[in-house]
Amino acid sequence: MLKKWLVVFGLFALPLAAQDLVLQHQQTVVTLGNSITEMGEEPCGYVTVMRKALAMLYPERRIYFVNAGISGSKSTAMAARFERDVLQYQPDWVTISVGVNDVWHGFLARERQRTDLASVPLPVYKEKVTEMITAAQARGIRVALFTATVIKEDLNSPENRALAPYNQALRDLANKFKCLLMDQDAACRAVLLPLQKEGMSDRGILTSDGVHMLPAGNWLMAQTALTAWGVPLQRLQEARPLIEAALHAEKSSWDMSLARYAEVNYEVGLPRPEEKRIIMIGSSAVDMWNFASDFKGVSLLNRGIGGETSDQFWLRFRPDVLHLKPYGVIIYAGTCNDFWSENRMSPSETKANLARMARMASAQDVRVAIGAIAPVNDYLPNTESYIISHPINEVLAINRWLKALCEENGYDYIDFYTPVADEAGKMKKEWSSDGIHCNARGYAAWTALVEEVLTRWGVTHQ
Repeated sequence: MLKKWLVVFGLFALPLAAQDLVLQHQQTVVTLGNSITEMGEEPCGYVTVMRKALAMLYPERRIYFVNAGISGSKSTAMAARFERDVLQYQPDWVTISVGVNDVWHGFLARERQRTDLASVPLPVYKEKVTEMITAAQARGIRVALFTATVIKEDLNSPENRALAPYNQALRDLANKFKCLLMDQDAACRAVLLPLQKEGMSDRGILTSDGVHMLPAGNWLMAQTALTAWGVPLQRLQEARPLIEAALHAEKSSWDMSLARYAEVNYEVGLPRPEEKRIIMIGSSAVDMWNFASDFKGVSLLNRGIGGETSDQFWLRFRPDVLHLKPYGVIIYAGTCNDFWSENRMSPSETKANLARMARMASAQDVRVAIGAIAPVNDYLPNTESYIISHPINEVLAINRWLKALCEENGYDYIDFYTPVADEAGKMKKEWSSDGIHCNARGYAAWTALVEEVLTRWGVTHQ
């Protein structure tokens, strides 16, 4: 069986098929949307499916996805954050998935007596989508428009009838502005139409609740987008067992990450009445830090996991940070595993992940500090790839961006880079035993920086 899959994989990897793909090597795609897109970052989500499929089918091309999905987002909110979440990353493409909440929130407002929710009138919807299209095209960014997926799997539901003119507006706008249309509505209907019957459930085939996607729905969304970009449907279908095996492996890894602190999170519970709890989340630089020794008497919880990337921090940010109701959070990626070639991530994705964690925390009145990416060195034998994978100029560029992000939003910026860097911009030779992690001297320097932030936040040793 293994030999069979190896032969099949060899067929998928043929460069010949790349001629059909509109997406080019080193291009970046921002996926703008609501909770369906935000959850599309999960191991079986449609954004992850697209990443895995393209990496497997077109390994010679590195195509990057920056997820800009935010739960509850409507056309009005997306247009307002378009500069921040799309344009600043200067992508080659943006996919705009908008419409579900513009309609659904009106129904929810009436059903649940939610005065905080409202629909977006169709004229305003058209105006906001047009605004986003023209802003992107003015910057040379190609636009792919998603029609909205279903609201309940009964295609004759009042919600789906109300959604129809919004989807037609998207088709008209795609034609008018020469956008690539990714007709998710038509794809959903093709699957659901033969299954329609009186009294049918509003969920369970493509969606878990009538709106948010099950794995089948995520696969359908990814397939609709990928084939619109030029991936041959037959090729994608033949590759599906291998792609789903990769997704399963990622899901298993995610489950392990969530399990790492699940028990201790339960045991630690919520903060005591006067406790100013601080949480630091990150990868090995955090994981290896002895908080009990370096921050005696401070309620500072370690939520580091070695080897993780920034998108993995984000996937566990709610259970490992927000659900614990901290007073403050320190987000620190260490030397940043995103840079490793095998992770196929771009600086824009790193920035977006760190920024959205900060926004999530700030939205809950949690104080935020973001740590600069630390340097590496290549002074030891067989460490030459460290600097190649972590170019000093790229590290410094992200750090400048992080510092500006903190200044603009009132976050604290912790310069973990400068104290441990030598004149060449590499980690000081004597301060690391492997070129990638600090030793005790480095942690001592970092501890002093964290203490400064804790003091500003009024966090004292007990």
